Amino acid sequence: MQAESLPSACMFVPFMNKKYTDDKPIFFIYGPTASGKTDFASLLAESIPAEIINMDSAQCYTPLTIGTAKPDWRNTQYMQHMFDCIDEPKTLTVHAYRSMVLPLIQEVYSRGNIPIFVGGSGFYLKSLLFPPQGPTLGLREKYVFETKNNLWQELNAIDPERALTIHPSDIYRVERALEIWYATGKKPSEYRPLYDPPAQFVLIHVTRNREDLYDRINRRVYQMIAQGWEHEVALLLDSPWEGFVQEKRIIGYNELIDYLKGRLTQEQAIDLIQQRSRNYAKRQETFWRMINRQICYEERKGSGNNYAVIKELDLTYTDISLYIKQLLDTILLDKE
Repeated sequence: MQAESLPSACMFVPFMNKKYTDDKPIFFIYGPTASGKTDFASLLAESIPAEIINMDSAQCYTPLTIGTAKPDWRNTQYMQHMFDCIDEPKTLTVHAYRSMVLPLIQEVYSRGNIPIFVGGSGFYLKSLLFPPQGPTLGLREKYVFETKNNLWQELNAIDPERALTIHPSDIYRVERALEIWYATGKKPSEYRPLYDPPAQFVLIHVTRNREDLYDRINRRVYQMIAQGWEHEVALLLDSPWEGFVQEKRIIGYNELIDYLKGRLTQEQAIDLIQQRSRNYAKRQETFWRMINRQICYEERKGSGNNYAVIKELDLTYTDISLYIKQLLDTILLDKE
């Protein structure tokens, strides 16, 4: 199958016709769950001197492996980072994630390698391109919200566009959006944070047609069950991790907890996991459209000094090896 041409996701002039030796670009591989991001990033890392940096929040947690589709990151020919980096049930905020990976980028460069970020946590990606503002101290005390359910309703009343991109139970991001509103008076969907990428970058949006993507999602859930996902979840019961995964609503873990405690049948749990995964994929695609617009806006007005090359990659019918060859030839990456 021939690889398709490499269209940019927007029409700003990218950093073509230049080799990068001391100033190599960062690669960001983003896309919906089960689209094939990990396999694509692995082949890319095998094609150039590179190291992979995880950009999936759930894969940071040590006991969450099968259900997060965590790769076998210790056994590759290239170094991988930010997997199994949190051993206790605590949130890795976008501020903390950014502060951890910025020095890591420089370490990768110091070894003569290129950082390849891969994952589906869009807010981690955004934190690297649009540095988050510091938390607004005292905001939650100043503006008292009645209940967690009312948080999302309040955001929806203020900014329906932003509310549609956040699950009502994702309290951290709902509160963060409300903080922007109360601190700046601007709707979160209209708020324009500072555009300050850490280096020139190539951002590849990996996706598939809907039928193919949903089929991969549905089959992967059964594969995870066969790999022992239920046992993985059973080890979390009656530990602090049980409450943590329930609060964070990490897909599949709540449903399997309910199954193990007799509140759902196995098939009911599987159906719910598949449905939630498909819904999550839709939200990831919505996030992609939003951040793509933001980057293109900044690049067109010159904020990024043409820092970015953005590519759309539909893996439904694409020859990945040929695509990678064309990609590297297109950006004239120095592979020596």
